[in-house]
Amino acid sequence: MKSSLFGGVSKKPRRTPKDLASKSHQCLERVINKCPLEKDQESLAKYFQETRAILHGDGTHDLDPKMIQELVEECVKQSIPWMISQGLPMLEFEARKDAAATYNGLVRAKDLETGRYKVAEELSERNDGEELEGLILGYEKQSSALAYGAMLREVVRHEKVLEKVLRRESFLKFFEYMQCENFEIASDAMASFRECLTRHKDTVARFLIGDAYEGFFEKFNDLLERGNYVCKRQSLKLLGEILLDRASGEVMMKYISKAENLCLMMNLLRDDAKSIQYEAFHVFKVFVANPNRLPAVTSILEANKEKLMHYLSKFHEERDKDDAQFAEERQTLIDVLQGI
Repeated sequence: MKSSLFGGVSKKPRRTPKDLASKSHQCLERVINKCPLEKDQESLAKYFQETRAILHGDGTHDLDPKMIQELVEECVKQSIPWMISQGLPMLEFEARKDAAATYNGLVRAKDLETGRYKVAEELSERNDGEELEGLILGYEKQSSALAYGAMLREVVRHEKVLEKVLRRESFLKFFEYMQCENFEIASDAMASFRECLTRHKDTVARFLIGDAYEGFFEKFNDLLERGNYVCKRQSLKLLGEILLDRASGEVMMKYISKAENLCLMMNLLRDDAKSIQYEAFHVFKVFVANPNRLPAVTSILEANKEKLMHYLSKFHEERDKDDAQFAEERQTLIDVLQGI
């Protein structure tokens, strides 16, 4: 800081967007190539703090849309989003947080004239998928997993990017990440998995009904069968939401036509955890209520209908007082079973 003419302290001028992008690129390049200079980490911490302030505000300066646009353009020229996705684990803690916030701010920024999202568009148009792969596999890097998760959730807000994420083979690794021993990472992975499957429902429905169906639901069912309590409960809830959504009608019909899926839900109805029983009920009811059941499904229901009716007659009775809809749905299932 320099003293002003009257003895005050003058503010250090902000670096220009071009300067920030250029200097960040130089430091990141050395860090990624594992030949950093002594002050590169310290410098990156400053640069990302400044870029974050431009993109998100810092309480000192007002947000300047023109400066944000200039920053986005310069960062795209210098490949800063890609470099952040590659170099994030190599950054120190504070710089890592600001780098992730910078990445998200760049993805979120709209072009002032066209209203388009320049960084997201470039990401969706790139053929190699290396950056998206890096975001997904970021869950394998414990120190930076949560930052990668936040970045992934930001990019899949854009439908074309989500479509590319879903179609990557590595997307199925979420079934591993959601069962990570580190609870924070497992919870964050579940949040990203849910965001991917609920953000753009038409895109998700097309993905699920296509070639990915068998592999995806094989892993999903395995998670429901062998996963831990938290995975089972949250995954069951998500499955119910997907199957009951209007956009997923074809997916629902395919899922409820499989006798093995029905058997899985019947087993989960008797899980030790009441919350899992409850979520399983909301998937099980779709099998029973389907007027176009396949013979294999009807046969299982018919063979077990007396036991099911008896079990359902007292199923979660404590909810009846506060949840009239649940009580009504339960009675409807009993009535339908009676008629099979």
